[in-house]
Amino acid sequence: MMTDQVGFFMWFAVKLIVLVGLGIYIVFASVIVRQEQLMAKTIEAASEKILSILTWLHLGAAIIIFALALLIL
Repeated sequence: MMTDQVGFFMWFAVKLIVLVGLGIYIVFASVIVRQEQLMAKTIEAASEKILSILTWLHLGAAIIIFALALLIL
C-alpha cells in the first residue's frame, strides 16, 4: 500500500468511529427523554416542564451535532 492510501483509510476510520460514537450518543439522549417521561408520570413536581424541555433540547442538540459532523467530516 502506498502512504497516501494508508492515510486515507486512517482518516476514514476516524470519521467512521466519530459518527458511530455520535449515533450511540443520540440513542443515549433518546433514552434520557424516555426516562424523563416515565419519571414525569410517576412523580409530580414543579420542575417537570423544565426537565422535559431540557431533555428535548438535549436530544435536539445531539441530532444537530450528528448532522453537522456528517456534513463536515
